[in-house]
Amino acid sequence: QKESIPVFGDDGSVNEFPDLPGVYAVYDKAGALQYVGLSRKMGVSISGHAKEVPELTAEVKLHTVPDGDKDSLQTKWKEWMQEHVVTAGAIPPGNAKGSTLFAKGRLTVRPDVRLTPGGNKELSVDINELIGMLVKDFPVLLFMKGTRNEPQCGFSYNTVQLLNESRADYDVVNVLDEEHNPGLREAIKEFSQWPTIPQLYIGGEFVGGADIVQEMGLSGELQTMLDAAPKKK
Repeated sequence: QKESIPVFGDDGSVNEFPDLPGVYAVYDKAGALQYVGLSRKMGVSISGHAKEVPELTAEVKLHTVPDGDKDSLQTKWKEWMQEHVVTAGAIPPGNAKGSTLFAKGRLTVRPDVRLTPGGNKELSVDINELIGMLVKDFPVLLFMKGTRNEPQCGFSYNTVQLLNESRADYDVVNVLDEEHNPGLREAIKEFSQWPTIPQLYIGGEFVGGADIVQEMGLSGELQTMLDAAPKKK
């Protein structure tokens, strides 16, 4: 999409945009680029910006990445950022270090949940009992490969992106962290009777793996479950 599209209609309501993966650029009323973002659901992200910073979100340009591949999204995002830097001599204000202009709705990121303090200390409680305690204590809990900032597989990356775009208040456990979570990678599969990772729990109940969570995200069922989840104490 080379031409910019108005974000607001004549009646002041936010126009509809496709909930497809891609890269988008946000412009203010003067036509100045304010932010370059990437999202697996551009429509959701743009609507969020329109509600949070309407004065800076007048028009957008879109580039769809049909397969939603992480590398393809990041490559296109870097291209758009570099083009702006060459033209304007600086990165967009919303992408500047420390800027929260386009991140007002994001929740504070908490540290990963860990079974032990590390240092090769052995578990003092049966690992299945520990897992059971975790899924009850944390309202929305994702067992994943890697961390939310550095997922170590595409399925974990996609699930994290979906939860972020849903503005979910969630915690994560890195099953690859053997120092702090010894044996968890295989134990969680046995606990849930599910053969793959990531695995999402909401309200103490197993929701499913990556494919099921993605399908629920598209149908709206995931958002309903997240909205109904108990708040973290």
